[in-house]
Amino acid sequence: MTVKPKPKPKPAVRKATPKPKPLTAEQAAIKALYPGEKSAYKSLPADKRGPGKLTGGPTVMLSAATVALTVSATLDEAGAQVTGGYGGWEQVLVPRQDPFTQWNGRGLYTMDLAIMLDGWGRQASIEAGCKSIEAMALRDPGMLTPPPIRLYGAVPHPELKWVVTGVDWGDVIRNARSGQRMRQRLVLHLMEYRDGSTLVALPKASASVKSPRKYKVKAGDDLKKIAARMLGKSSAWPSIVKLNTGLRGWKLTKSWVGKTIKVPAQAGSPSTKKTASQASKHPSTGKG
Repeated sequence: MTVKPKPKPKPAVRKATPKPKPLTAEQAAIKALYPGEKSAYKSLPADKRGPGKLTGGPTVMLSAATVALTVSATLDEAGAQVTGGYGGWEQVLVPRQDPFTQWNGRGLYTMDLAIMLDGWGRQASIEAGCKSIEAMALRDPGMLTPPPIRLYGAVPHPELKWVVTGVDWGDVIRNARSGQRMRQRLVLHLMEYRDGSTLVALPKASASVKSPRKYKVKAGDDLKKIAARMLGKSSAWPSIVKLNTGLRGWKLTKSWVGKTIKVPAQAGSPSTKKTASQASKHPSTGKG
């Protein structure tokens, strides 16, 4: 009896492993802050996701908002310290009286960020990182302004954008042969970035004071009668005196008859809705 040999199993077909997609700036920041995290960026817990929510670890990442510039560094001993942006109150002096306080709005946040670019342990040059820092503080020939930056890491207000207003270069270690920097301490002086689109529209200015009206004095007039007709109440006669040089008290002498005086404009009062011809009539008789 002939025994048939068993058929050989077919080799398993191996599927091609897809190439990983390049990391975004935010994913690179998470990788630097959480090197043991294997999850994809979108699957991270909410407390670790996005700028402003990356916390913990000694690493801070600077990423330019408008150009492809990123720098990873280590927070130095001084760390990040907010140096301005609170208050906004000031003292207003009043001659011969006590001053009062007035709030003029807070200033922009400012911060000193002490970091260290360190390639000493890996014996790697950090010149590229130093040049990127300078590019964040200087205007590129193709740009109108230096780029705003975002901060990822254990720093105050990481939800904000910042601009570099100054760089203090500190202690440095160089390679003895090449002269390239291997470790560099520095302090970045940062200011909160806010463009003009964030301004709130100011309330419209109140309408300007209307020009005084004119009234021709008739025989028998006095300022109380004129105020009653033109301003709605006889007690308003002092406001007419203020507008006219030479008036004293509410009585008018005969020398004022025929002369034109100024009367305050009071929009909306019933008396101001009368026509000019009505206003020129005698207050008691209604005749011209």
